[in-house]
Amino acid sequence: MFQADGPIWRLFSILGDMIILHMLWLLCCIPIVTIGPATAAAHYVAMKLVKDEGKSVIGMFLKSFRKNFKQGMVLGIIFTAVGIILATDFYLCIYVLEESSLFQFVMLSALGFLTLLYLMEMIYLWAVLAAFDNTLKQTAWNALMLAVSYSRDTSVMLAEDLLIGGAAVFSIAFVPQLAVLFTIFGLPLIFGVNSLKLRKILDDVKTDHSQTDDGGNIDA
Repeated sequence: MFQADGPIWRLFSILGDMIILHMLWLLCCIPIVTIGPATAAAHYVAMKLVKDEGKSVIGMFLKSFRKNFKQGMVLGIIFTAVGIILATDFYLCIYVLEESSLFQFVMLSALGFLTLLYLMEMIYLWAVLAAFDNTLKQTAWNALMLAVSYSRDTSVMLAEDLLIGGAAVFSIAFVPQLAVLFTIFGLPLIFGVNSLKLRKILDDVKTDHSQTDDGGNIDA
């Protein structure tokens, strides 16, 4: 159990890799516009770690960051803007529109549905970008189709993400000692948890479509 290749040391190794991944992700997100390629690179590394593949977290991260820099930056800007628009619309519907009006109810329902699609897209988008060579449009479309096709896994991942996010907010507000854990691992903690399912899903896609003209080859 306590040997160099035993489960205890392997666990500490993974935790150390996740801390390094968090630091790399934060550093590469500093310019803001590079959040996209940084997040794609973080997913690439996380999917490697869950299969115990690769050696250098830094090397894997920088490889994916460079490869997906242009597309990741464009997708990051687009989907950040979409997120801001959705948040702004929610604010306007709740605080500006007349309360209890039919129009408000319809708008909130529509925004809720769009937000759900947005969150589902975000779970898959960066993993698909990191794993396949595709156009921007095809990458976004494939991510959405995977989210819908694997709706059961998507629901589980979404629930896990919301649970982790809720636990982080709760700990910051009421248990500062526990909040240290979320500070150390950050969002890559969510990427790592999602990768347990994402890697299997993308491996299934690779098996079904190992050689396609428009899908490229998976490299997760």
